[in-house]
Amino acid sequence: MNTTAAATRRAMLALPGLLTATLGRAQAQAPWPDRPVRLLIGYPPGGPTDFIGRLAAAGLQSAWGQTVVVENRAGASSSVAAEVVARAAPDGLTLFFASNAVVLNAAVHPNLPYALPDGFAPIGTFCTAPNLFWCAADQPWRDLGAVAAAARAQPGALAYGSTGVGGTGHFGGETLCRALGISLSHVPYRGTAPLLQDVIGGRVPLLAHGMAGAVGPYQAGQIRPLAVLGPKRAPELPEVPTMAELGHPVPDSGLWFGIMAPAGTPGPLVSHMARDLEAVTGSAETRTKLATQAAVPDFTGPQAFAARIRAEVATWREIAQSMGIKAE
Repeated sequence: MNTTAAATRRAMLALPGLLTATLGRAQAQAPWPDRPVRLLIGYPPGGPTDFIGRLAAAGLQSAWGQTVVVENRAGASSSVAAEVVARAAPDGLTLFFASNAVVLNAAVHPNLPYALPDGFAPIGTFCTAPNLFWCAADQPWRDLGAVAAAARAQPGALAYGSTGVGGTGHFGGETLCRALGISLSHVPYRGTAPLLQDVIGGRVPLLAHGMAGAVGPYQAGQIRPLAVLGPKRAPELPEVPTMAELGHPVPDSGLWFGIMAPAGTPGPLVSHMARDLEAVTGSAETRTKLATQAAVPDFTGPQAFAARIRAEVATWREIAQSMGIKAE
């Protein structure tokens, strides 16, 4: 065989390997996402979680140049949506818009159909919103000390409302009671609207609720903030002290929102999504729109997000067990 023929034969033998390598590089460099992305929200349309989730979806859609379809899968304090995502293919095309409701669910439900956080690949947090303790504006109390004095005078006679057993308001109210050494009756409601209606109407004097759903009644002068149930003062209410400032620190029961993918999502893809989410979170438009829900941008990346979830599950599980908070 002459030299030219030998070279040709070697080239022909090498061709399959070259084609495989070329195709592999092409696949690795293929744009993502190449199809619409689903973002599941565990609550019905129209509420604060839905508004904030759609804001995140719009920002990511712009960043990715691909449609991000919001799906509202309400049920079981967002556990229905969480399970759908946990069982989805780990390709980044099915995402979960999570809140700390998933952490509280894990604290009170021992047998969820998914692990937390190990059943997911946390992408990053998007924003936070404070949780506060309030009273109706026609009540006589001007500060938390006056409420505590009234509660001690009649243990269990005063009641506070929240949007449900095992929610942020319930946990916030119970940790406040433990910190102050008082007893308040808990009245759970199925949603913010009936809760605020009864507080404003005088049927329940106190409530533990996030700033997001209470902006309207507060601005109308119908409810009065007494304390922030977290480590930082609320930007919209700079005069309202935190529980720590009042000498009674409590775990932070304020809301956080973030995005999670199914476990097994490749690390480079997680990093890609996290970088884009960080850019969306940091935009002036996002800050302005979040302010309408009394929320502030607050990005943390995948590792810090996973660590936060793990720590909060442990904290709230201990509190649920010690205070007898159980799922309905």
